[in-house]
Amino acid sequence: MIMAGALAKRSEDARVPALAMAKGFKGYGPIEQQPVRKIEIVEDKTLRQLRESWKAFRYAGGAPKKEYDNALSLLKGFEYSAADVEKFSIALAEFEVEGRSGCKAGFFLSALMNSSNDTEFIIHTTQLAEPPYYLGCRNTKNITVKGNAGGGAGYRMQGGTITVEGDADIAVGDSMEDGAIIVRGNAGYWLGPGMQGGSIVVEGNAGPELGKWMKDGSITVVGDAGDFIGILMQGGEIYLEGNYGRIADGFEHGKIFHKGVLIFER
Repeated sequence: MIMAGALAKRSEDARVPALAMAKGFKGYGPIEQQPVRKIEIVEDKTLRQLRESWKAFRYAGGAPKKEYDNALSLLKGFEYSAADVEKFSIALAEFEVEGRSGCKAGFFLSALMNSSNDTEFIIHTTQLAEPPYYLGCRNTKNITVKGNAGGGAGYRMQGGTITVEGDADIAVGDSMEDGAIIVRGNAGYWLGPGMQGGSIVVEGNAGPELGKWMKDGSITVVGDAGDFIGILMQGGEIYLEGNYGRIADGFEHGKIFHKGVLIFER
């Protein structure tokens, strides 16, 4: 399904994230809700401090940079480990009644990981009714997501890796600059929009309009891909291994391969 205005080109200065443009995107992505299961954790002093920082983070639905920076400011001078971040991700199931918990969780977890001295992180989402959105925003670390990821995973990613051991929703790798994203399951539409570098690999299927606004980097889809591939694409390479839909008329520049064979270049 193509939403009204989906073909409109984004302003280079505004750099509006694809996820923000797709209001009401829920239901378009491939994520299947998993049974919510409670995971018991033992609270300690660090976890209590993280809870307080979470409560102080007032997510207002503003620009991603502003929301991320607000979360970051609450963590200055706070010491914690990757294990603490993992425990906090499990505890997030308690906060879903707050509303907008998916976006708030994504920005807060991203700030937690980027602020830590550790480099390897595990985030649990199987216990959540709603997966975190924008998880891995401005990422520089190595993240493993045990479960599904919501929309905008890896937004403006600057390095490191994100491995999703499940499905991901709309706009994975939106405007990512470097690093690698691997989705073990399926991904929603607008895969890699505005991508400037790095690589994305989806081992399952991908929705329509993959590579939209893409400038550089590579996208590989092992399963099937939807219609309008490379719409408004300005550079980079797309590798398709399964069945695929139509290549977009608005393709500007780049290369598309199918099973290793170049099938489209401009």
